[in-house]
Amino acid sequence: MEFFRTPHFKYISNRKYFFWLSGALGVMTVVSLLTRGPNLSIDFTGGTLVEATFTKAAVSIGDVRKALAQAGLKDPQLQSVPGQNTVIIRFKSEEGLKQELATQIESALAKAFPDNPVDKNRTRAEYVGPVVGQHLVGQAMLAIFSSMLGIALYVAFRFKSLVWGVSGVIALVHDVFLTVGFLSLFNREISITVVAALLTLAGYSINDTIVIFDRIRENIRLRGRTKEPLDILIDRSCNETLSRTIITSLTVFLVLISLLVFGGEVIRDFSLALTFGVVIGSYSTIFIASPIVYLWVTRRNKTLR
Repeated sequence: MEFFRTPHFKYISNRKYFFWLSGALGVMTVVSLLTRGPNLSIDFTGGTLVEATFTKAAVSIGDVRKALAQAGLKDPQLQSVPGQNTVIIRFKSEEGLKQELATQIESALAKAFPDNPVDKNRTRAEYVGPVVGQHLVGQAMLAIFSSMLGIALYVAFRFKSLVWGVSGVIALVHDVFLTVGFLSLFNREISITVVAALLTLAGYSINDTIVIFDRIRENIRLRGRTKEPLDILIDRSCNETLSRTIITSLTVFLVLISLLVFGGEVIRDFSLALTFGVVIGSYSTIFIASPIVYLWVTRRNKTLR
């Protein structure tokens, strides 16, 4: 199935425009992170935990979230306790405000559910530290760096040249960095779930990139003695895989849009991060990774095989 029968887009000759676009997005990301900072969730910052038990029957997480939002208590992390009428509510707050927050929550739930009030004698409020401590954050960053290094070495080994591995990882870092900037720009929370989305995006991005790299390498082997210029060969390779890239990305994109619309508040940031990431990943695969290969080869007078 093809969207374009004979596409003849010129990616390499127009690479500077794409580099400028990515550069502008990168500057916006840096400015947003420096001025607003990443909006870290309670998983990373710690906060107040309130355990509220209803006297008659359990209340759904969605109804509790709606009741808290109507009282001005936004962005909670909610968890129900199976087999009990209890809901665990977490908010980012300072340690000294835990009792005040518990009172606000009790009041909000009493107003929303007058026939099923909270048992004040069983309400528990305490300050909890971050789920992900500083040491674990450092370990996670080390793991991400190690995985990217491993990807670069593996791709370089499979393609028998370091240029493929380095170019692929640059595109991968580009995608993850701009996605974090997007979340920061719109003040979306970065939670453990969002970190999982970023790791998922990394796997999707490098897979998409390798497909195009493999087509470029195949065409290099097939060109024989024709000595087709490298820029034309890369353009042709990208055009040959364009339909595949569009169909794959569009399929994933439609699934993610469904999650955004119907998935609810709990996985909204996860879906949002992946939705933006898939778009930017499809862009970088063609417009960033492939031109980097071309620049590496031409400026170093290397030969691709």
